[in-house]
Amino acid sequence: MSRDILAVDVGTTALKLGVFSPALEQRCEVSRRYEVNVYGGGRADIEPAKWWNALAECCREAEPHLASVGVLALSVTTPGLTPMAEDGSAVGPAILFFDGRSHKQARAIRQSVGEEKFLRETCNLPVSGGSSLCSILWIRENQPDVWAATAKFGHTNTHMVRRLTGRWVIDPSTTSITGMYNTARDDLTWNTDVLDAARIPESLLPELMESYEPAGRICPDMARWLGLPRDTVVLCGGNDAVLSAFSGGITEPGDINDVCGTCEITSVCVEKPIASRNFNIRRHALPGLWLTFFILNTGGKALEWFHANLCRDMSEAHFYDEYIPGVLRRFFDSHDPGALETELPEYVPFLGGSRYSLERLKASFSGVSLETTRDDLLLSLIRGNAQYVGGHLKEVAGVVPLGRKVATSGGGATIRGFLDVKKRWTGDYDYEYHDQCSLNGAAMLGQMYLNAGSKPPGPPVEAFLLR
Repeated sequence: MSRDILAVDVGTTALKLGVFSPALEQRCEVSRRYEVNVYGGGRADIEPAKWWNALAECCREAEPHLASVGVLALSVTTPGLTPMAEDGSAVGPAILFFDGRSHKQARAIRQSVGEEKFLRETCNLPVSGGSSLCSILWIRENQPDVWAATAKFGHTNTHMVRRLTGRWVIDPSTTSITGMYNTARDDLTWNTDVLDAARIPESLLPELMESYEPAGRICPDMARWLGLPRDTVVLCGGNDAVLSAFSGGITEPGDINDVCGTCEITSVCVEKPIASRNFNIRRHALPGLWLTFFILNTGGKALEWFHANLCRDMSEAHFYDEYIPGVLRRFFDSHDPGALETELPEYVPFLGGSRYSLERLKASFSGVSLETTRDDLLLSLIRGNAQYVGGHLKEVAGVVPLGRKVATSGGGATIRGFLDVKKRWTGDYDYEYHDQCSLNGAAMLGQMYLNAGSKPPGPPVEAFLLR
């Protein structure tokens, strides 16, 4: 059988594809960007057809490397809650994690089930966008035609795997914050009490399996369309941020990871699920490990907003490569950075709302005066984001011992001077840039399958890590 690994990362705004050897040597990488829909009422979604168009284009570009592929492993934006017909085709757009349409449904189901029960059994409180439970309830109440046409609700990997193999699947790294998974037990079962309270038939949800387990062989039509071998095995796949952390070696309790992407995701590896009203808990790709998930909906997106609205006089390249580093350098080179800091406005970092509130929170600057400059506003925005992340690390440190190093990745982490201010404003942690990414994490799932097949977990964690 062919042995190379095709890793596919279906991200929020772009799809990446890479072919890797069984030893994880990368043979090629291609990508395509696509636009998401952000419109009235805080809604955010995407037509799944954009994922497939991007995948097909990437496969055509990578065609010389595809003949040796034996396994396809997915990393996916989560949830990407998609209502699907029996053949897996989408009957509505995929609802993204920062969607704000279902606050009403989140509030109602919390009252019906009880927040303490949610925290005790699912370890997460339902919220708009991030919790599929709320999005499903919104569809039933507001789109009865979509509800009636839906054979299954699933996440991004559910949709992709169904079309690729004909099988309905989903994994714990993507389901653990849905509000419907038995996260505390972590036994690959749905919480029937929650489903009964929500009046959601379990038959509308996919089968649960581990992210590194095989869903099946690729369908012949799909193999021909994408140019893949007919014996390609498709794995269930997992959450992109979890797999990014996995690729960075975040596998020991107390390890800290920070992804500075469109949104900023801060995670701490723990050995048991910790329930909190202030953050999420996700299952790791490796059974027996967990990751706290603290999401700032607009990390890098806040910088994009600043550029689009306050720095229209400069190109994108100049903004990221010259302007931001220059502002940070002048701050540190000032006679007294601490005194300068006290004069900065205060920034509340909710440009894209908050995943942890039932209300639609908004960002704000306060303490602005006639002396406030554009540079001051940028520093305030960066500081507000960093302090928000620092508050999460302080909370988790009260429960489990934390290391002092933070493995960081993403576009924001590559801006000159950015990690220095992160260190200053998150609690004096040492930030180290790691070349980690969810594409590499997906490739590692493929390596796990090649090394261990579909056997249930048993080997120690170290058996699955790169040497």
